[in-house]
Amino acid sequence: MMATVGGGLRPDRRARLLPSPVPPRRPRTGVLHLLGAGEGHLAPRVRALAGALPARGIRATVCAPAELVERGGLGGLVALGAEVVPLPRGSLSRWAAELRARSAEVDVVHAHGPAGGLPAVSAALRRRLPLVVGWPVRPVGDHPDTLAPGGRIRAGLRRAAERRVAGAATVVLADTPELLDHARRRGARDARLAPAPVPRPPAMPRPGDRVAAEERAVALLLAVYDEFSRPRGS
Repeated sequence: MMATVGGGLRPDRRARLLPSPVPPRRPRTGVLHLLGAGEGHLAPRVRALAGALPARGIRATVCAPAELVERGGLGGLVALGAEVVPLPRGSLSRWAAELRARSAEVDVVHAHGPAGGLPAVSAALRRRLPLVVGWPVRPVGDHPDTLAPGGRIRAGLRRAAERRVAGAATVVLADTPELLDHARRRGARDARLAPAPVPRPPAMPRPGDRVAAEERAVALLLAVYDEFSRPRGS
């Protein structure tokens, strides 16, 4: 602002005292978490990770089959500030369409497990978003028996899905060194060893140990999100 002095103009000192408009604070990023069918054993992991993000300035959206939302206790994430979206029954194409719609306002897509990564690949590529893929330890017995009828076909389909997900992932976070090597053999360009936030049975850690494990896992995720995401409007 300028004040008139003797026919001329000079800066109005009072104008400099007015506070500048402060833009509304925006969360640092938004993350879409996906849990696939048959991955109910990962529900505690998703609860631990996604539930910790809103308090740290991360908008978290969790997509999972409706039965896993109910059986895995994912609905409780709403009370922590996360959005929970039950996925409809149907083909992967329906899931992919739903995820593409939900990914419009996020900056990172995070698939928990290669199986859940298939529809996540479509959403991430369509939106040109970073894709983080967790590569967890699978439950005992969750491996195709190649000697059983149809076993070789199922094993081949799993290999093809793993190659597709690993090759499309921006970064793969593996639970163990063995899984790290496995993801690299499947074509992962960037694979890293990441601690699991929830110890596997039969380990029964003390409450403090469990909290420490969750904090380490969340800190690693925040570093990964910050590395690969560029929040919109920044």
